[in-house]
Amino acid sequence: MLPVKHVVISAAGIGSRLELNMPKCLVDIGGKKIIDYQLHLLRNIPNIRIVVGFMEDEVINYIRKIRKDVIFVRNPDYRTTSNSYSLHLATADLKEPFLSIDGDLIIDPCSFDRFLRKCGQDKSIVGITKVKTEEAVFAHLDDTKIAKFSFTEPAEYEWAGIAYLHNIKIQKNTGFVFKEIEKYLPLEAKEIYCHEVDTPEDLRNAIGALSQYNYNL
Repeated sequence: MLPVKHVVISAAGIGSRLELNMPKCLVDIGGKKIIDYQLHLLRNIPNIRIVVGFMEDEVINYIRKIRKDVIFVRNPDYRTTSNSYSLHLATADLKEPFLSIDGDLIIDPCSFDRFLRKCGQDKSIVGITKVKTEEAVFAHLDDTKIAKFSFTEPAEYEWAGIAYLHNIKIQKNTGFVFKEIEKYLPLEAKEIYCHEVDTPEDLRNAIGALSQYNYNL
């Protein structure tokens, strides 16, 4: 049995940079939507919460056709808040560790499985990936731990948008999840192969990478 019991997917944002006028979790890649791939990876995890905002009815209706036991958390302030506020709303009542995933990620199943198996050891683990996005949040490592994040100091890795958080409470603010995690550094890092879909170029790169990921949907 996998050690992770709770997952929160942040999928409330508008995704304006992608210029598709739809929630990024519903973007089609290789004939499936991003949320299809994510829910497939999470199929054995019992408790999933998804934060919705922009076009929430479309997101809810689509996801309910795939998995009926998902708990939806509304972020009515999605236009003026970021993913840390969404994560705060979804985890305010959680007393146990949880996995946080941004709703715009295409993730390699094998590396995700390795990440999951590192969880549940009474410590937080932060996902990192080789730098590939246009506006990377660089992750600077000290051995196997993240020493700091930076927008301006280049590094080999960047924040992957995935983290297993143990004894970390996300505060109610308008920052980003990595800024909340930053308060607790240094934390253990684990590489994940994934692609964020935030811009048209990101989307093209994700489509190109999908053939390398061994999905069996």
